[in-house]
Amino acid sequence: MFQSPIRDRSPRVVGILSVTLYATAVSVLSWLRADDVTDDRGSDSSEKAFMVILAIALGGAVTAAAVAFVSSKTALFQ
Repeated sequence: MFQSPIRDRSPRVVGILSVTLYATAVSVLSWLRADDVTDDRGSDSSEKAFMVILAIALGGAVTAAAVAFVSSKTALFQ
């Protein structure tokens, strides 16, 4: 007996629609709530300076690791 493929897809469509509606509702509610922000963490200049120093140090460490990795791999072919 022939079964329509549309019936097989209906639970998936309902799931996708419910997830989409939920995500839309959450994003709208968070957008509306953003007007009443009471938390002001991170506005201190010393915290920002620490984050910049940390980012520079992390970037330097990643760059050094990448250079060491590439030089070790190219040394295999010499």
